Amino acid sequence: MNELSFIENRERCNARVPLCITRQHFWQLPNSSEMSKRQTILFMTNSELGQASIVLAVAIELLLNPSLDVHIASFPPLSSIVPDGITFHAIPGPSMKQVLADRGIDFLPRHPPGVRGAVQSYREALPAVLAPWEPEQYLAIYEHCKGLIQEVDPTVVVLDGLFAAGSDACSVLKARHVILSPLTFKDHAMQEQPWLAALWKFGVLSSGFTNPLPLSAVLINIYLIIRLIMVGYHANSVENVIKARHKRGIPGQLSTMFTEFRSDLTYLIPSTPNTDFQLHIPSNIIGCGPMIPAFDPLEKTHPDLASWLAAKPTLIVNMGSHVTYAADQFYQVSEALYDCLSCNPYIQILWKCPVEKDALIAPNYASRIKLLPWLPAQPIAFLTASNSILAYVHHGGSNSFHEALAAGVPQVVCPVWLDTYDFATRAEYLGVGVRGNVTAAPEVQSAELATALARVVSGCEEADGMRAQARRLAREVGGADRGRKVAAERILAVAGLGNVADKELELLVGQD
Repeated sequence: MNELSFIENRERCNARVPLCITRQHFWQLPNSSEMSKRQTILFMTNSELGQASIVLAVAIELLLNPSLDVHIASFPPLSSIVPDGITFHAIPGPSMKQVLADRGIDFLPRHPPGVRGAVQSYREALPAVLAPWEPEQYLAIYEHCKGLIQEVDPTVVVLDGLFAAGSDACSVLKARHVILSPLTFKDHAMQEQPWLAALWKFGVLSSGFTNPLPLSAVLINIYLIIRLIMVGYHANSVENVIKARHKRGIPGQLSTMFTEFRSDLTYLIPSTPNTDFQLHIPSNIIGCGPMIPAFDPLEKTHPDLASWLAAKPTLIVNMGSHVTYAADQFYQVSEALYDCLSCNPYIQILWKCPVEKDALIAPNYASRIKLLPWLPAQPIAFLTASNSILAYVHHGGSNSFHEALAAGVPQVVCPVWLDTYDFATRAEYLGVGVRGNVTAAPEVQSAELATALARVVSGCEEADGMRAQARRLAREVGGADRGRKVAAERILAVAGLGNVADKELELLVGQD
């Protein structure tokens, strides 16, 4: 997801919100007495779209209810894509991305899978996620969040699961809140697995281990869990923030999606029991399905692109806004795409490449590869623009994974860090995709990627099976529209304002 596509969607949303209210919708219009007292919902989130996109999706859904006053608090970079009708509160201080950039880090450090790569990620990437801010910065953000909650006095606060300062503010003030997270049952519920299954059944974060976990990998997995706790959770940057919190009178550990599960909170996530690994699901983790912002069809907003996509079966390559192409990696990916085109003369490729490299595309393939420096609409609009989208090549981010699930499109996942390795494993486990860089990760090697593409794109039995499975799961999760509605309804239920009995919005809560 990129900011430009969100801005365009915001403008369309601004134009149509009053019309949406008149459509048949799951909200019931309030009576006059209800209209006189609007209830306030306050979202608090990081500004990076990996976290904020589902916040925007659900906030805009709640905006359709005229009895609600919707607010979003985040860092200034998010302000430009928050639609009219939602009150935006700028949190002072640098965003997570800005903090890392100031240290010379291009977002999260990449790492390979396996033992060495996982330990490297616990040392470098995980602390950057858990505690990117210096203690003084963290406390300033916390104090601002606390003051904002007191000022706005929301009926409920909806928290990004990685925004620990907001969580601390809610806990200290005893404010009613709910966690809205882009991650999965596995990411939140490992501590709740019976029979110590986290040790022997599920590959640990960053490992890239397959599921089910091979018996030969159990001892290595246990070792990595110990290293995760010792190296990641007790890194100096994390410990320093925890000490500063305690000195300020904030109790408990640093609360993020990776460090603490609370049985007294409601967690809303885009997974459903049939789109994650088989595991015990606590009753307070609600699987809503993919939470994707409402979007207009591509044929309406960009008819030229829609026509191009409909002309031939199309492979879409979008490695995400945080993944850049060095010269060698551009060569490796392009060679794999050439091989795919050569073996499949009836297909074409849409490639989101952040650097203008049209001149570097081989002339004999130029008519079948369209390069775009950014996607002018949301990825889901491209994935649903035609019934002949063959596959989605991405880096394994949660948004990309769930967009492909919602669209019913097979996936080729090229993971680069932390949980992206889990999403690659999950795609294979579910039978909806393959990993594109098993040996080359976090980079891409042309021959390996070409082999992965062939498994998904060609007309073989395996490719047909993945396509059928992807479409089946898309139907089961309700496509691109149901998840955000379920999340919105659950937020109102937590706030004591909603009714979750609607059959169309029946919760997708898993069973053992």
